[in-house]
Amino acid sequence: MNRETIKSIILTFLVLTSLFFTWNIWTYQPNYGEISNSNYIENNPLSNVTKKPYEVVQPDHIMIHEKIKHYATYDEIVIERIWKDIRQWELEEFKNISGEIEKQYGFNQWINREIHNSTPNFEVIFNDSIPMSALLSITDWTDEEDFNIEFDRIYIPLTNEKANRKLYLVDYEHKYVVEAQVKTALSNLWTEVYKEKESFESYVFWNGLFLPEKPFPIHRLQYFTKSMSGEQFKNALFSDPSYVKRDVNASEFVYTDSSRQLVINEDKERVVYVNPTIDQSLTTEKGKLILQSIDFLNKHGGWLSGLNDYRFEKTDQEQKIYFRLTVRNLPVFSFSDSHYSITTIMQSWGKNDIALYQRPLFYLDDFIREDKTTLPGAADIIEAIKDNPSIEADKIKRIFPAYDIQQSSRQNIVNLEPIWCIELENDKYQRLNVKKAGKGGEGIGLE
Repeated sequence: MNRETIKSIILTFLVLTSLFFTWNIWTYQPNYGEISNSNYIENNPLSNVTKKPYEVVQPDHIMIHEKIKHYATYDEIVIERIWKDIRQWELEEFKNISGEIEKQYGFNQWINREIHNSTPNFEVIFNDSIPMSALLSITDWTDEEDFNIEFDRIYIPLTNEKANRKLYLVDYEHKYVVEAQVKTALSNLWTEVYKEKESFESYVFWNGLFLPEKPFPIHRLQYFTKSMSGEQFKNALFSDPSYVKRDVNASEFVYTDSSRQLVINEDKERVVYVNPTIDQSLTTEKGKLILQSIDFLNKHGGWLSGLNDYRFEKTDQEQKIYFRLTVRNLPVFSFSDSHYSITTIMQSWGKNDIALYQRPLFYLDDFIREDKTTLPGAADIIEAIKDNPSIEADKIKRIFPAYDIQQSSRQNIVNLEPIWCIELENDKYQRLNVKKAGKGGEGIGLE
């Protein structure tokens, strides 16, 4: 074999090899299956506590109206029994009767029970209006008429009739009343609770408000508190905590990834989580907003412990939703303590994503003690309002018992001090300075 033949064979081999690789490149089909990443870190919830929507959306209190007498209770057990029974009803034949009420009675006279008839009425009262869309998800109600309504009160006449019972869903602010038929027979619970009314607090009607006729019995409470760490919130809120950086800015710890920021302020026991990439101009229907906000807290264990009972309080015009810390069915405020600066969980959403999340860093850990006391009754409340030039009685939406959280002289211990609280027409809350006979008053603050 001569030299030229060898060169031809080598050249032919190289050409065939080139053609082979070219063909493989042209016909190659890569595997687009998901690549597992063993370095990905799952987020860790703050707790294993989850809540059903009906545990978060609950009545604030219940009233019984009987001719010219009025009774009210904030008792947790009574309200829980009533709320459970209402959720199991079957309602039908929804009918808007707002015009009829206004024409026959006048809305204010009808709603404030100034019509003295012989039929006792139960009034179930919520902090804020509840959309039918949210209630349908936690009750057995049907909405065949497709009423797009919101209501903050339910009126149930207590009659001897077994059939054709009616109730009234009321939007107090907009003077809107929807009548519905209760398909389910009312249980004996209602009669039992009605018979217990004398053990409730007697209320009087003044200037469009119901006030307790006598001093209101309540307890001072004391609790141990604990605080969550910034690392716990980082691991719960960021999808991949390994990419999160931490900086210290004065008294704050700041955690950031490519788009989100978490700020932990230990001095004020406050957590703020922000995602500025979310478009907050996209509105969400209120019922959906309530349910997705509860789901968000469930997913990262944001309720913390069983002692920390947060209830739906309200939404505002900026699409913010608030859940307030509640103890023994009474709301907790922070009027006089700069350390425990907030007692609400607030969320703001885009269409489907959280844009802003603010909440307390602390939680109530263990109960220590309680002391019986009373809050002043109607006469002292009225006098306090009249003596305070900064309060316009006509601008008051409601007056209710509450707690003011105050730091104890001992570390990690708080006192819950009973107070009367005012909600004004601008949706602001104010602590009412009520003087007991022969005693000094209490301060006034805003949250």
